[in-house]
Amino acid sequence: MSAKKRMAALAVTAVALLGSSPAFAADMVANRTGVSAWSKGTNGQVAVKDTKGDSRAAYANYHRRYNDNHELRNHSGYGTTVYSRKDTKNYVRALQACVAINFQPDPCTSWKYR
Repeated sequence: MSAKKRMAALAVTAVALLGSSPAFAADMVANRTGVSAWSKGTNGQVAVKDTKGDSRAAYANYHRRYNDNHELRNHSGYGTTVYSRKDTKNYVRALQACVAINFQPDPCTSWKYR
């Protein structure tokens, strides 16, 4: 096989691999007392789990590929998990986990990026 044919085959393979899924998909996990938030695999959705029976809502702030400033709240109580809508084309690119505290600043994790 000539060098030109090998280069063409490599280029076609690279384009196929890169086009098949979002580039550099990586799991994002954010944990703090009372909340766990994550987006895994293709980062199509966010999950928020309430991990403490303290009567406080657990939530995640997150940004998607095409738009920012989303929030997913879990008001369902201790041990429950809620999920955002799934959209792998407008994937989640950043998230942070927070606990809602009335009349005080909400403690949040640092931002996690894909």
